[in-house]
Amino acid sequence: MFAYDLLLPSAPPNTKRETNLEILRRLNHNLALINEGELIALDAYRLIRKTEDGMSSWGYCCETAREENTNEIFVLICTDGTDTVERALNWVPLSQLQTRKHAQLFCDIAYEGPTEEVMRAILYLIRDAFEFAADTNWSYRKRLEFFHSFPFEELLTMEAVHKFRPVLFGCPAYTQSIDIDISPPKSE
Repeated sequence: MFAYDLLLPSAPPNTKRETNLEILRRLNHNLALINEGELIALDAYRLIRKTEDGMSSWGYCCETAREENTNEIFVLICTDGTDTVERALNWVPLSQLQTRKHAQLFCDIAYEGPTEEVMRAILYLIRDAFEFAADTNWSYRKRLEFFHSFPFEELLTMEAVHKFRPVLFGCPAYTQSIDIDISPPKSE
């Protein structure tokens, strides 16, 4: 489907990527912590990368991989598209990324993106998609296509998230395979 217009990143060498089930478990665990007030969704999933040339770009944490020899953590980040930066998926060492709070406190970089409430709702959408991904054993490529096509930048309000849910779960890939409730969860 995306073969001609989508450049997907290779996983970093010698790394073990998360599986669909591990991503689902991480999302469930993190959403529980977020709901209990022990984790801030924006600080866990909305990160900024500042390059040597002084450019910075906000992005969304999609999944992680661990380097087998050094245990260095890599993050698959979907960067926001801007006038100067093209929207893309990239594997980036966690050490090159900063949280929203760190960027505001120490780098004087203004935050751009959804509110905490909207980020939590986005995580619920992704979690629900990964229930399906774990059940149907999505390939690495399928996960990358999902993250690349997910409209992060368009989901800036709760209304937008709620309107997107039936679009996402109403597509044939979901409706022909599994019975999914397309209404917003009560927890949102």
